[in-house]
Amino acid sequence: MSAGANRPHPPPAERAPDPLGPAQQRELQRAALLCWWSLGLLSAVSGMMYVAMGGSKAMQTALVEDLLSLLPPAAFLIALRFRARGVDRTYINGRERAFDITFLASSVALTGMGALLVLDGLHVLITRAHPVVGTVLIGDTVVWQGWLMIAALAVSAIPPVILGRMKLKVALALSSKPLYTDADMNKADWMTALAGIAGVLGIGLGLWWADAAAAIFIAIEVLRDGVRNLRNAVRDMHDARPQRADRSDDDPLPAQVDEAVRALEGVRACRVRFHEEGLRLSGVVFVETDDGTLDAATAQAVRETARAVHWRIDDVTATAAPPRTPSA
Repeated sequence: MSAGANRPHPPPAERAPDPLGPAQQRELQRAALLCWWSLGLLSAVSGMMYVAMGGSKAMQTALVEDLLSLLPPAAFLIALRFRARGVDRTYINGRERAFDITFLASSVALTGMGALLVLDGLHVLITRAHPVVGTVLIGDTVVWQGWLMIAALAVSAIPPVILGRMKLKVALALSSKPLYTDADMNKADWMTALAGIAGVLGIGLGLWWADAAAAIFIAIEVLRDGVRNLRNAVRDMHDARPQRADRSDDDPLPAQVDEAVRALEGVRACRVRFHEEGLRLSGVVFVETDDGTLDAATAQAVRETARAVHWRIDDVTATAAPPRTPSA
């Protein structure tokens, strides 16, 4: 054993992210409440779908899609709990990226299950498996089970659409991409129900292939969501250029920080390189001054100015910009 193995290690330099403000804490609590509601209502919907499910492949696929929709809210709640543990000797930078990690995990699960569902639907179509939907006795009346399946599918579309719209507002207030993606998927759940209904009606009309085609459509939607989320999750984990919560454009905050720092006395120009850590943005501000140096007072002014731009700006390092290389 080397002598260095017994040498006491110095304590690591921990970085405790600034706590969120009261308004953001309230939005996080609201997001958690909506996720709990999602788990409860979507579980009830899945149970109803399971009871009503007959021999329709489309309805079976819609049931799996409903079960998969439990993943994002569950992942958000797990990340929220993990993040609340804060900084310790192991997680010296805090746990701000808990949301990114659970987003990546649920994206992988969604992609894998979507691919399996597509293959399963294609197998049913290729083997020309004919679905069978029987009848049930309700009181003294014999009812085609397809009507119960259609009713269950129609009801299943209501909770996720309402929850999706409610979560969308919270996601934008927090700039939470995982929550926004979950809300966006919930909003589109009506298409799954509609495709399932079309598949069941196809069985009733004698079009056996319509059911398999509807199942494949739903499976492709699941796979498409999974691939899109996986691509975005990998992008976030690579500290790519920050984006808006809806991924429609670049995040405007780095440009706002750039503008605020340039207005400081003694700053000739600056460049900003930020990345996302969960809900927050951190990074480096490269400052150009007249004499090419950055004194402690100016560096502190740059950090305070940057963090004053928005509550999402967290850890900022100010450094002197390297001299520009003359163009050839």
